[in-house]
Amino acid sequence: MTTAMNYVLERPGDTNNLMALAEPVFSTPVVQGMEPAYNKFTPLGVFVQTQLLILTQPDSPANTLKDVIEDARSRPQQVRVAGSSAGATDDQVMGLLERAGGVDMTFIPHSGGGAAQATFLGGNTELIVLTLDEALPHIEAGNAKAVAILNEERRTEDSLKDIPTAKEQGIDVSWEQVFGLLGAPNLDPAITEWWGEKIQALTATDAWTDSLETNFLGGTVYVGPDLSKNMDEFYARRLDVLKLIGAAK
Repeated sequence: MTTAMNYVLERPGDTNNLMALAEPVFSTPVVQGMEPAYNKFTPLGVFVQTQLLILTQPDSPANTLKDVIEDARSRPQQVRVAGSSAGATDDQVMGLLERAGGVDMTFIPHSGGGAAQATFLGGNTELIVLTLDEALPHIEAGNAKAVAILNEERRTEDSLKDIPTAKEQGIDVSWEQVFGLLGAPNLDPAITEWWGEKIQALTATDAWTDSLETNFLGGTVYVGPDLSKNMDEFYARRLDVLKLIGAAK
């Protein structure tokens, strides 16, 4: 990710190179003790959000997130969470849950999400945080049990409608990952406006809406003059959590 960011940042004004906006654009420089990088790009649009589920083992006595928190409270540092790298989204979520629930759990970082899933599916941790499309096959196969969705409101699909939000259960946590497009520094404002128009046109199509529904994604669109402010807000929220979990250097 750092190599990709530097490649685009070293080409100011270049209209032929874009950077995919993903969570590491916000978090990686913080974890590595570097200055922020997200605000050096020209933001073009944020238009996809991946939503998150908290899963526990299928045979766990915990059936709700409240049960998980009570278990963690009774067993400090013994409830284990499989996750990707330190400071990543799942690590941030655990920090938020610990703060909201007043508990102390153990986050076990891996080389990536696939390795974390292997650890969880092997029965070696109590919890994991996955996106909806990652989680549903495990739930449907009986290999995991969902205890909360980290949305403001429940999803309405048959496969998800019975999963309560964390907030419904008295745990004030909601979180999502954001994705979009970034341009090189100092892009011509006309180019930025062009991209904003194209993103708005794309996200207004039936095909786009169908894709969001099929893949269980959020589709709030951020473009235009307020986008830089939105980016600052995304970053500030993540910086706060990275400081909370001790991942900010």
